Amino acid sequence: MNMKNTGIYTRLLFTSMVTGLILIILYYVNKKQGKEMIEASQNQFDKEVESLFTFKTATLKQVVYDYSFWDEFVDNIQTPDTSWFNDNITTILKSFRVDYACVYDSSFQVVHEAATSQFVKRGFIKKEVLAKLKESKFLNFYQMTPDGMIEISAASVHPTNDPTHMLTKPSGYMFLAKSWDSSFVADLEILSGSDIQLINSSDSTPKVDKYVLTTRQVLQGWDETMVGQFVFTRVSDYFRHYHKLSIFMLLMILVSIMLTLLIFHFASRKWINAPLRLVTKILESNDPHLIKELQHCPGEFKHIGDLFSKFIRQKEELIQAKQKAEESDRLKTAFLANMSHEIRTPMNGILGFSSLLKEPDLVGEKREEYIDIIEKSGARMLNILSDIINISKIESGQMVVRCTEVNVNELIKNIFVLLRLDAEARKITLTYNNGLRTEEAWVKTDREKLNSILSNLVKNAIKYTDKGSIEMGYSKMDDILTFYVKDTGIGIPKIRQEAIFDRFVQADISDVQAREGAGLGLSIAKSLVELLGGKIWVESEEGVGSAFYFTLPYTAGSHLIKA
Repeated sequence: MNMKNTGIYTRLLFTSMVTGLILIILYYVNKKQGKEMIEASQNQFDKEVESLFTFKTATLKQVVYDYSFWDEFVDNIQTPDTSWFNDNITTILKSFRVDYACVYDSSFQVVHEAATSQFVKRGFIKKEVLAKLKESKFLNFYQMTPDGMIEISAASVHPTNDPTHMLTKPSGYMFLAKSWDSSFVADLEILSGSDIQLINSSDSTPKVDKYVLTTRQVLQGWDETMVGQFVFTRVSDYFRHYHKLSIFMLLMILVSIMLTLLIFHFASRKWINAPLRLVTKILESNDPHLIKELQHCPGEFKHIGDLFSKFIRQKEELIQAKQKAEESDRLKTAFLANMSHEIRTPMNGILGFSSLLKEPDLVGEKREEYIDIIEKSGARMLNILSDIINISKIESGQMVVRCTEVNVNELIKNIFVLLRLDAEARKITLTYNNGLRTEEAWVKTDREKLNSILSNLVKNAIKYTDKGSIEMGYSKMDDILTFYVKDTGIGIPKIRQEAIFDRFVQADISDVQAREGAGLGLSIAKSLVELLGGKIWVESEEGVGSAFYFTLPYTAGSHLIKA
């Protein structure tokens, strides 16, 4: 078309057609963007549900695994003791919120069976399941019963020295089951923020609206066939409103163009000449004031841009919140598993050797050895519980600073006396160095917390030092006391030197250098140092040793030393 000889009305009509075509393209682009937004949210929803299912089923699997390699368990399967099973197996129901527990011997005969009052179904384990468990060592599957869906975890039972279940033949088989009843489903609905429907394998999948996010978790039986599925649905009104608003705005623009054409038809001379003169003047003079006047025209899609900006920001916040929640769940699960092992180990020592003390022919030397083991196990249990209580107080803000006048030299000497024997037992030389004379070493601080910080650091050094020496001490510069604990131990890799002060970090360590303990000592020390107004850091070289430093404000005490 030759636009040179056409009139203004024709030109505006052509422009309106082009604008209409652009609107159609924008509509399809907007529709595609909306579809991509729904797909992204669907993928996010799928990952959330998958993570939630993994978290919910991890506990049952972990409990079965923890109990499935235990010498005492093997002995009681071979020679059943009802009281032992009541004390160690039946209590699983209450401790881990399990509904059913059953133990078979190697001949597939029931040795012990227990269930909650709500779980009335018993003896439902099929022989085919037992045969498959004998072959695979571990099973985790679902089974539909007249009372509803249940989750079952099972494992063959082996001695303590066979955690892989591959070195010895099964001494028996253990089954734990949990009912996925209405209360369990209600908890899942709260955690996932969605509606949940359990569908049997024979039922058809319900249809949902395109603005409803849907994901499914297939529940497999022991033979890997589907026995049912959980359908999670979450209504996404945001996309529905977004779609309606987009269509509404596009229609409004189209109507505005039509109204503009209609008005122009009646008043074209008056409304066209002025802008044409303005454009002409700009082309002739390049007047910046006229250009600035045109640049102040508002855009129609400003509000949609604000919506997109808000959506992107919310999406990033959701991803960060999900990652933080997953990391928190992972550390919590790792810490709980570590705590289960750390507490059970000394308890087994106390209970086991306490029963051995009852033997009438136990000689004096052997009796003293057993008593020493019981005392050490009790001390270890007390340290674990003390660490957990301290962390609880710190987390809840109940830890209070009580400043008194403390002689730092005396405090360090007391720690040296208390821990010297532990160090010498490992053939480690423990020394200390005072930075002030005794009469100058009186400061105002919290004695209990300072003692706890230094004790934790020295104990940590003893734990990770196989040979050599450990030195503790302090120095004073201006109004700052700098304490240190240096060792010639295994050292700390640089990539982990910042993480060692985080809570529960030892529960998340997979390398061979991790030692026994709850992994709370350094975290407690860091929290107490910060509570007293100081800071803590570490300097370490792997294979050479570590040096822990922390500072405290120096406030001289008014205590007078009598000559």
